Amino acid sequence: MADRLSSLLLTTSYVRPDMRQIMIAGFGGTLAIGLLGMMAHFSGSALLMAPLGATAVLVFGLPDSPLSGPRHVMGGHALSMSIGLLCLFIVSFVAPGGGALPLTLAAGAGTGLAIAAMLATRTVHPPAGANPLLLMFSSAGFADAAFLIALPGVAGAFLLYLIAALLRRAEAPSNR
Repeated sequence: MADRLSSLLLTTSYVRPDMRQIMIAGFGGTLAIGLLGMMAHFSGSALLMAPLGATAVLVFGLPDSPLSGPRHVMGGHALSMSIGLLCLFIVSFVAPGGGALPLTLAAGAGTGLAIAAMLATRTVHPPAGANPLLLMFSSAGFADAAFLIALPGVAGAFLLYLIAALLRRAEAPSNR
């Protein structure tokens, strides 16, 4: 039993990339998150949020994954932010004044609806599944959540993908 559990936990079909790819991915993640952080700092907006860290893992670490493509990155974040905002809007009418229970239920509904919508629209991007949670637990009202979190968050996803695409193009074999 212990051997079977150990085998299950320790084996993987994932093939480690070569050192060059590892270094490029690490550099890309550092550059992109650093730039977004600086832009967020100087603009005062939420261009940098936790789900974008997971997006960086995909676009830099697994750039050939379908989940790292522009449709998935930008579409997934935009769709899940929209659904999160819808749930926040609904909960503000159903339970004015909020409270932990309504927000928790809305967070669950928002995440589940975001998963279903991303699957239905072929925009699955796992990090975007955290966006409804981010919105529900931000303690922001609807307008602030929309303009200070959701809109900059989607812009951050766009900029992160743009940086990844530019870096990938710059290091492409045809440019060496």
